[in-house]
Amino acid sequence: MTHADSRNLSPDQREKVYRKNFVFFLTDGILFTLAMNILGPSTLIPDFIRRLTSSEILIGLSSSLFDVGWTLPQLFIARYIVRFERKKWWFAGPNIPVRFVMLIFAGLIVVFGAARPEAILIAFLICYGITAIGDGIVGVPWADLSGSSLDNRWRARMFGIMTASSGLIMLGISPLIGVVLGSGGPGFPNNYAIVFAAAGVLFALSIIPTTLIHELPSGKALEKIPSLGEFLPSLGRVLRTDQPFRAIIITRMLTSLFAMASPFYIGFATVQLGLASAVAVPTLLALQTVGSVSGALLYTWLGAKNNVLFIRLALVGAAFLPISALIASVVGPFPLYIGFLLSGITLSNLFISYQNWVISYASPEQRPIYAGLFNTISAIVSLAAPFIAGTIAQNLGYEVLFFVALVMVLCALFVTLRYLRDPHAVQLAAGLAPRIDRVAKGYA
Repeated sequence: MTHADSRNLSPDQREKVYRKNFVFFLTDGILFTLAMNILGPSTLIPDFIRRLTSSEILIGLSSSLFDVGWTLPQLFIARYIVRFERKKWWFAGPNIPVRFVMLIFAGLIVVFGAARPEAILIAFLICYGITAIGDGIVGVPWADLSGSSLDNRWRARMFGIMTASSGLIMLGISPLIGVVLGSGGPGFPNNYAIVFAAAGVLFALSIIPTTLIHELPSGKALEKIPSLGEFLPSLGRVLRTDQPFRAIIITRMLTSLFAMASPFYIGFATVQLGLASAVAVPTLLALQTVGSVSGALLYTWLGAKNNVLFIRLALVGAAFLPISALIASVVGPFPLYIGFLLSGITLSNLFISYQNWVISYASPEQRPIYAGLFNTISAIVSLAAPFIAGTIAQNLGYEVLFFVALVMVLCALFVTLRYLRDPHAVQLAAGLAPRIDRVAKGYA
């Protein structure tokens, strides 16, 4: 279907395509999110890495590695895919080899065994990094595809049901993870190999629905790839002149600085509060999951109506996680349980709501550039965050790190209250002339 053909679809025909695509996007999203939840970037992974090294910086990096790898390449990909009207196979193609990598890593854990922790650590950083970069390569085409082949109503519904469904499934899986990691399991490191293998199978299965998405091309392809001399100055103009977009980028960067404390909550629970890993990991993961289901249901309803309001509410809820940890350092672990529950309500949907804001705000021609710019700038902070967090935790203690995280999330909340508005309201009020569109016409 060409760009012209997609524009000529009747509302009923377009709705039929949206409905089918919703099923495929949702299936892929549930499988992928469930795999990521099993890996637990803020629970299982830092607990696993802590068994391989005592370096707080490496522990922090292990948790942030996916975010860095996912965001870093997107702007460079965006520069190339603007030449293509269809972007589905830029999304589906790289998934095929990349989503088998975690299965390979699970096998490497068994091969290396407990006697070679350094080899396991190096293999993890390589395999997890490849998985992250591979998903980053498809991030921009995914944003474009979800923006063109789902409307705002179906997309918000997909995000919410995806998070809720994967969360409900995780409630059943979390006790099994506890059994595998507990004293009755196969022992380290084979117990973690089983968990990574389960996530790897889900990653591999998620390839199937991505190939079935029916693309509705929206933006027109450029005739040539802009040179770096044209491309980079145009990005600077966007950042200088587009205040709402600049506000969402700053909010995202501050949120990354807040999230830099995430891998250290589980270390705080096991090292400082004295909880066993077999108790802390599945319990905190389950509480976070219960919260994510509740938050997803809220986002399913509120995300389509007022995405910005959800972002503000989510940031308020996120602030309770460092607050609860600071209280737990005085009174014991119970407040931390509450913090993980509340953080699940908010954090599991917060980055989705950021992405949805950008997708909704940008025009079809703008979308690849805006999505790539948004994520790549965020990667700079995400890359620095584990080194900042690890240094603070190692030299000043967990409590100082949690206080810094609290300040960052409150700053993010201030930016959204002061500068961020609903995308459609901004466009209507300002008569927004797409800035990237004007730049793009100069390239053609």
